[in-house]
Amino acid sequence: MSASAILPPMTCRKCGASNPVVFLAPVVMAGAGTYICYACARARRWLDPDGNLRTGIEL
Repeated sequence: MSASAILPPMTCRKCGASNPVVFLAPVVMAGAGTYICYACARARRWLDPDGNLRTGIEL
């Protein structure tokens, strides 16, 4: 049996939220990380009604 992966402390690059359940575009360096949270992506209209990235959006 393998051990589960432990994520480092992470914060949203847009709003500063910490360690949400759903996030996009994670970047981890030197034991810490950043991401774009689902709420920020949705607020910026980067997601379609199903929660997928819209065509042409790259994170």
